[in-house]
Amino acid sequence: MKVLFTVSNWAGHYFCMVPLAWALRASGHEVQVACTPEQAAGVAATGLLPVPVLDAPDMMESARLAFYVQALYTPDRLPDAPLPLHPFTGKQLESLTDFDPGQLGDFWKRSVAAVQHSYDGAVDFAAVWRPDLVVHDLMAVEGALIGALHGVPSVYVSPGFIGTVETEPGLNLVAGDPLSCFHKYGVDWSRERIAYMVDPSPDCAIPPQGSALRIPIRYVPYNGVQPVDPWLFGPRRGKRVLVVWGNSATGVFGANIPSLRHAIDAAVKHGAEVVLTASAEQVETLGGLPPGVRVLRNHPIELLLPHVDLLVHHGSANCLMNGIAAGVPQLSLALNYDALIYGRRIDPSGAVLTLPGLKATTLEVEEALVKVLFDHTFRRAAEELRAGVERASSPAAVADRLETLARTGTLTAADLGLR
Repeated sequence: MKVLFTVSNWAGHYFCMVPLAWALRASGHEVQVACTPEQAAGVAATGLLPVPVLDAPDMMESARLAFYVQALYTPDRLPDAPLPLHPFTGKQLESLTDFDPGQLGDFWKRSVAAVQHSYDGAVDFAAVWRPDLVVHDLMAVEGALIGALHGVPSVYVSPGFIGTVETEPGLNLVAGDPLSCFHKYGVDWSRERIAYMVDPSPDCAIPPQGSALRIPIRYVPYNGVQPVDPWLFGPRRGKRVLVVWGNSATGVFGANIPSLRHAIDAAVKHGAEVVLTASAEQVETLGGLPPGVRVLRNHPIELLLPHVDLLVHHGSANCLMNGIAAGVPQLSLALNYDALIYGRRIDPSGAVLTLPGLKATTLEVEEALVKVLFDHTFRRAAEELRAGVERASSPAAVADRLETLARTGTLTAADLGLR
């Protein structure tokens, strides 16, 4: 069987698909990954075959532009809240008026051309390779078009917490076909037509799935390839807090994210050892760090989590799912509005506490960190949450079900053992 994955140029969305791709490959199926040229090296690092035929707008530019618009139209914005970065240069704005909206014309023109080129590239490649099954991520729905054109099933893989058609106004998924990329090929499509969703979300936080059949999958972390730091095998003394200063967070919001720095200072103040994983460039922008902070460069967090008592991060679905799989309590300092939505969905579990990362004060961050670090109910809730996600089907079992789907053309709840 030939399985084609289509992935966007946002690495976190691809990372959550890697274990399923491995499982399909280990079952003897031929797997290829249609991606943007920027993703080719990351795909190749997983041992899978990249096919760089897709295109996309610059995701960091798009995310920075969204943050700028959010800041521009937030009436309750705090006076000392960090200003957004310039959407296109990535440099810190000194005022919201420093960005010229007249530059948007060229951006939209480039973005539309990239999206249309991506769909054409995906269609041309599939016409030659002719997959039997297509698996796509949140943003690379070119796979859905390929499935419709070739009469083969297509499957959406959620990174966790994000459904097929969202009901939350702040989680702004493009539901239809605004650029007529499907219509060009005679296909009428919207996200409501997604028929199958592979989803690792815990049962207490299942996202909206519309009419799609949800295929639960056990979350198996993958966060890149890097040697294990030998320090991890040494002795532990007292509480240990892991702070993830993500590349996407810095690329979109800049290094001036006070709440994350507040968390580091609060953890040290209360006697905890702090492990910070960040890029070298990010560390340089932080300035002097207090004693007791160990800095690791872009270390895969699934290797660190078994050795910590608390995970602090910027609210991404990838960080949340890694913490859940490890059974570690979490403090989410959500930077994006979608991360606040994830918080509303998972916080009732008692394993995660979410604060608005761009508004939280020093005292609010300290109080939240102390609560999650020292209140053992968070640890018990995190362990229960981990036990729940571990009961979901393994990637290997899901690969078998997808093989059945490709062979028969359909999959039902009964096939999954569900009512």
